[in-house]
Amino acid sequence: MNLALSLSNVIGAGLAQNNIPAKLSNATYVGIDFGTSTTTISYSVIGNGNVPIETCAMPVQQLLEDGRLYESHLIPTAIAWHREQLFIGVGASLLKGQLQQGINLWTSFKMGLGEDLGPVYYNSRLTARNPTATIEKPEDAARVFFDFLKTQIEDYVQQHKLPSIIRYSVSVPASFESNQRTSLLSALTSAGIKLDGKLLIDEPNAAFLSYLAESNLNGLGSLNIPESSPLQILVFDWGAGTLDISILEIARSDLGGLTCKNVAISKFTALGGDDIDKRIVTDILLPQLFKQNNCNFDDFRSADLNKRIIPWLQKTAEELKILACKSVSSQMVSNRLPEGATSNFMLELNRSLDINLPKQKLNLVNPSMSYCEFNEVMESFFVGAETGDVSLFAPIESSLRKAELCRDDLDLILLIGGSSSNPYVQVALSNYFSNTEIEIPRDLRSHVSQGAAVNSLLLNGLGLTLVRPIVSEPILLISRNGLQTLIAAGTEISNLNKEFDFCTGDKEQAKIQIPLCVGNENKILTVINIDADSFDGRFAPNTWVRVNCGLSEDKVLFVSANIGGDEVVSTLVNPFANRELTTEERLVFEAEKMANSMAAANGGKPSIPGLLHLVEACANASDYLRAAETLELVQILDKNSRHETNICYYYDRADKEKQAFTWAKIAYEKQENAINAANLAIFNLRNGNSSEYELLMEKSLSLIQILSLLWFPMVAI
Repeated sequence: MNLALSLSNVIGAGLAQNNIPAKLSNATYVGIDFGTSTTTISYSVIGNGNVPIETCAMPVQQLLEDGRLYESHLIPTAIAWHREQLFIGVGASLLKGQLQQGINLWTSFKMGLGEDLGPVYYNSRLTARNPTATIEKPEDAARVFFDFLKTQIEDYVQQHKLPSIIRYSVSVPASFESNQRTSLLSALTSAGIKLDGKLLIDEPNAAFLSYLAESNLNGLGSLNIPESSPLQILVFDWGAGTLDISILEIARSDLGGLTCKNVAISKFTALGGDDIDKRIVTDILLPQLFKQNNCNFDDFRSADLNKRIIPWLQKTAEELKILACKSVSSQMVSNRLPEGATSNFMLELNRSLDINLPKQKLNLVNPSMSYCEFNEVMESFFVGAETGDVSLFAPIESSLRKAELCRDDLDLILLIGGSSSNPYVQVALSNYFSNTEIEIPRDLRSHVSQGAAVNSLLLNGLGLTLVRPIVSEPILLISRNGLQTLIAAGTEISNLNKEFDFCTGDKEQAKIQIPLCVGNENKILTVINIDADSFDGRFAPNTWVRVNCGLSEDKVLFVSANIGGDEVVSTLVNPFANRELTTEERLVFEAEKMANSMAAANGGKPSIPGLLHLVEACANASDYLRAAETLELVQILDKNSRHETNICYYYDRADKEKQAFTWAKIAYEKQENAINAANLAIFNLRNGNSSEYELLMEKSLSLIQILSLLWFPMVAI
């Protein structure tokens, strides 16, 4: 006999008990989907037999620049400080074109959680001295944002006479690692959101719960789980900043109901709808901007491009993307793109966009994009998985390998996340999963928060966890004997604990550092620090340390350590970035952290010693463009210093011929020495000016001769 896939069958008879409604009536069960670009809030109540748990979106009042309040359940994850007033949500998002990221505007701060780069917003207008709020790091921004949400939730609960006790569940990407989750939990705690046991739920699992809750209204109601084999469901969650894949297995239980378990989740993939917007900017809008203003890419420093021009154009790119997607979606038939989706027909925004730079003003009139151009942008995200993380299919194939499944083994594909509404994505997935049904919810954006609200009710109200979390990637220990696997990928988490012994080196040391990695040795998860001050002042050679390492059900790492049976103080240090790093890149991030801290201590003004240290690290890592531009900033801050020659050298190593030639001229004007004359001669030769080359080389040789004459007596002495 078959059994229908529904929330009632997964939970069992629990919700049908007479005392359950009374038990759940004393609290409001809230779910928050904290998104990179958009956040939504929902709450759950007990329903009827057909829909056992009902969920409702919770609208939030958001202040606009003109003083009006805008109410919506969609809250842009954005904060702005404008005219001595704080704006959060829609009001902040509408101010993007007027403000500067990291100074008086903060967006996408979710992606910076768990990174240890010091005060990355070192020139923030909201420093610790501001009585309104402090935003110097991504975690600060998250705290301010959650504080706003908490106030809005409490106001809504009071106005609608809901139970005043609020129990929360917050969704996160399934692939968020321990350092990112710890940072998020810290921000939630600081905002006053109570943590009652397991607070976090993986976004794909939340989406699945929402589907279960609405199983009579969607395709899941028609799915039955046979006795012979379980169902395999893949959840495709593509938002603004991350791509999450989760594979769930639904099987018959021995008690007559159904069981759900995660069998695989993808590794953390920082790829989202924002990346589509950036690609539209770089491939389509920047060429239009350069043509209209008679300039080119090499006329601008990376800081101008990445901090000013590209962010200001991203909103326009997003509007063009939405126009294209809505038009194509309205003409879609049977998961096939209409002819117009790849045509040369132009989409145009009738407006003029001004971009103010420190030394000039740019203007873009009537930005436009053809459907063909947009199709080419989208095709770049559908390349083969073997090309790397830029492909949508790389995390899918990785998850299938972990689950030991092929794509035809899947019974259902569930799409969630705002970027999944893109028809080009839907068609690409339909072609990829040609033999599998694809389900798309009615509201892609609030679906996850609804599932989080269901989880809040089940977990906080009934103590039920329907889908237990698993480890996405193996957690590894780096020791002098190589890599050791502490926790394997796919391990189900239920207050997991592991013990391991670690031996120090052959020399006495003041500190023990034990790196833990995710996936491979290039992606640091955390570093366990054990300071000798908590022991005997120094660690003797070949000291054995026993470390107890565990994961909570929120996938948060905790450690304790002892030496010779005595517990010692251990701390966890976050990595510099949530991605794989080479040794050289790690040194660059370390230098960047130092530069950020020194700039923050210097009142938001970059410190020259910190910048010079960063230049050296960038050069050692062969990041010559950043070395050149950072040294150029040093030259601007200290006009009496002479860095022109090195700036020229770094630009040349970065293959920036125009900038290198410019700085060769400046270097020679400031200092007529042999090296600068020879450098300028070479650039003239490259540009076909052989006569100037010969003059400058003669000048260089004469300066060398003069220098040797000046130094000869000193050598003779």
